[in-house]
Amino acid sequence: LKRVEGSKRMEGKYERISWDEALDLVAKKMEEAVDNYGPYSITTAYQPSPHLERLFALWGAGIEGWGWCSKDPGRLAGHLMGGVPGWSYNESSNDTADVLLNSKLIVLWGFEPTINHFGPGHQVAYYLKMARERGTPVICIEPRYTVAAEVLADQWIPIKPGTDAAMMLAIGFLLMSKNLYDREYVQKYVDPRGFEEWRSYLLGEKDGIPKTPEWAEKICGVPAETIRGFTDLYARTKPTWLWLGWGPPRKSRGENVVRAACALQAITGNWGVAGGSVPIDMGTRPKPARMLPYGEIPKVRVPKMYRSHMWAQMVLLKEKVDSGEMSADEYKAIIGWRAPNDLPLPTPKILMGGGTWLHNTRTVINAADSTNDHIKAAHKMDFIIWMHSHMSPALWISDVILPCNDQSLEDRRIWGGGTPGYGGFVNITYVPGVVEPPGEAKPAHWIHTEIARRLGIGEVYNTYCEEGGNWWEGWEKYLRNEFDRMAEELVEQGAKMPTWEEFKKDGLINVQELNEEPFHSYRSFIDQGKPLRTKTGKIELYSYVIGDESQRGQFHLDDDGRIIDNLPNDWRDLPPIPAYQPMYRGMEHDDVKRFPLFLLSAYPRYRNHTTFWNVPLLRGDCYRHAVWMNPADAQARGVKDGDLVRIHNNKGVGVIPAYVTSRILPGMIVIHHGGNYEPDKEGVDWGCTPNIFFTDNESPVTAPRVSNLVQIEKFTGARPEA
Repeated sequence: LKRVEGSKRMEGKYERISWDEALDLVAKKMEEAVDNYGPYSITTAYQPSPHLERLFALWGAGIEGWGWCSKDPGRLAGHLMGGVPGWSYNESSNDTADVLLNSKLIVLWGFEPTINHFGPGHQVAYYLKMARERGTPVICIEPRYTVAAEVLADQWIPIKPGTDAAMMLAIGFLLMSKNLYDREYVQKYVDPRGFEEWRSYLLGEKDGIPKTPEWAEKICGVPAETIRGFTDLYARTKPTWLWLGWGPPRKSRGENVVRAACALQAITGNWGVAGGSVPIDMGTRPKPARMLPYGEIPKVRVPKMYRSHMWAQMVLLKEKVDSGEMSADEYKAIIGWRAPNDLPLPTPKILMGGGTWLHNTRTVINAADSTNDHIKAAHKMDFIIWMHSHMSPALWISDVILPCNDQSLEDRRIWGGGTPGYGGFVNITYVPGVVEPPGEAKPAHWIHTEIARRLGIGEVYNTYCEEGGNWWEGWEKYLRNEFDRMAEELVEQGAKMPTWEEFKKDGLINVQELNEEPFHSYRSFIDQGKPLRTKTGKIELYSYVIGDESQRGQFHLDDDGRIIDNLPNDWRDLPPIPAYQPMYRGMEHDDVKRFPLFLLSAYPRYRNHTTFWNVPLLRGDCYRHAVWMNPADAQARGVKDGDLVRIHNNKGVGVIPAYVTSRILPGMIVIHHGGNYEPDKEGVDWGCTPNIFFTDNESPVTAPRVSNLVQIEKFTGARPEA
């Protein structure tokens, strides 16, 4: 589809054109942008696309953002503390769910295993229930009384959102001051400088503020006596499986939360033991890499000039740099520049997106930082190309829409090594393409290959599918090659592999069946004495990169020459040790006077991001998209359950029904992630996607910020026409 000439973006006026016309137009616009504005004029928004990154690298033009909205603070912590790059799937990733049966204490910190990643499909909830039946206590620390808190936990500790690090530091204070930490383990496996730096901070030796339970209580709302009781149980019960959900770190200063949780597990001797945990990433046992590119890996590295969810700020703030209102250094710090400093600033003119993962290709509108800013930035683009399997708000801003297959139903592919964190065990799965794609939809990899051919790099971009040949024959050859590569890795681990034809017929290889016992992380470090790939070879509570001011503003490599891919050049005020820093626009911020309610965006039970929003069976009696409010907050505003309310702050306005419940703390509200963006003529969002309310140009950028301060009033009007 092509936007009708003379129509405006978001009017929804499109006309059908042929694939050749569309692809020729896309290639022409890309070449014109590079000729007129240079190689850094073609951009992608959230989420980064491996297909486009390969295309840009081989063509020599185009820039990308870095990072995802999921668990980048954990990926950064894994690299800084354990020497494991954020996207590694090796023995340091983490544990299989059955290791929970070795645990003597289980702590769910902001983790809802009946809904979230690593939850039902990963069998964590099942093994939690089994462990509890065996007498293992389960404690849930969470601002909401969730299903997990109700049915899987022995104790629920409510905590103010955004203050988790304060409670963790108080636990650390007690462990240090009372010598309850594992001294032998610390001496053997923890870098002494980092331990001493953190001990000194916790005891208040430098800032004069001991991080006592009483200090933490004033911040997080958890009674000091509760913190003491928890710490006593935690210190004398080993191993402890403490798992941090993605919610606590997805806030301003979220980098501190993950590092504090990992530090607690380190000083109590819970890294690398069966039944313990390193709350970074549950990637499970070593497994074959996912499908590799269909050709030689490019030698050129595509510049990562901005944090992916900061794409809008990369566009909008560039105008301030050009006008002299903002320095280049300040601009880079805000957008999360993670590229060599001698590169020129971007000149964004084209936005390309979609065609990666079905459930994430809407995120430029529905799940990005500040929906309205992303729309403003999109309107400044000369040309926008988007790929998707069905119409969504991301496509409303597009000039050309390229319909691509639903990858889970219509494409032929191998899910290499499985994606256990997203709801399954470690596996290799063959997806045969069970239904014919609708209309003229094409595979995303076909679309990217055809664009590459028009740019003159088709033969190197895809070496399997020759121009003019049978696409699926070439693709089958690629899949067969990938299967052989994965099979070779597994045979080395002792697996008996099926033939290619047998694999296509059966469709599944359970990699976890190779385990004779539950897999747990960091085995070679603990059991075999192999050093970590950190500066000291040990667990580092102190970051030598962040602690070195001469590194600020540079492109960061670790001591092994690997990119620290979740650390921007300028980390702003992120400290080298886990510390407590009040959230920007959190419950301690001055803006609470104007906007007194703290908004959280929790993951929904009935959607996968925005996918399934339009399914009638998942609406109405089954699920209502509503804002959770405590009865005290509702009564103060004259709101009853089911009333429409108007939610607003300085970034957006939305209307949504209220769900009044005592399962949430006073002073906070929850809107589940993934609501469809449905603005009226005044810009009021009646789908009330929570992301219209989010923004933060002040905090370090690694942590995605999916929270903010808002105000609520009862709404008595009617919904106007869109």
